Amino acid sequence: MVTTDKIDDNDRKIIKILSSNARTSLRDIKKKVDLSPSSIRNRMERLVSLGFIKRYTVDVDYRKLGYDIQVIALITSKPSESDALCKALSKFDEITEVLRTSGPANFICMVRVQNISELTKFITCDLEKLNGVERIETMFVLPHEE
Repeated sequence: MVTTDKIDDNDRKIIKILSSNARTSLRDIKKKVDLSPSSIRNRMERLVSLGFIKRYTVDVDYRKLGYDIQVIALITSKPSESDALCKALSKFDEITEVLRTSGPANFICMVRVQNISELTKFITCDLEKLNGVERIETMFVLPHEE
């Protein structure tokens, strides 16, 4: 396990900047961290190799892509089936995130679909038929207007 002793305040600043926008240029990072672009690049590569930065991602506006419905699905599983169920849930395109949890549900899944009928079909034809699923509860996420 890597400890945070191997990073300093500049590394933490770089991580914070990239967390808000992974495409921030070295020039823009330099404005906030008093280091040369080459030093910033070296630090970024080191942070990746040490596992502090696992990946660079894109924040997608799913509504613009036509996926107007976002649902949080709380899924309770049989204990002996939870590992296999986690793998199965991760394979669905409709599920954008799978979180394994403690408490009343074993999994929290972020589900995105285009409409209610697609959601109904996904839950009744796909999720309910997975081995190990005991219960599914859903909550609609209300969009915030910008």
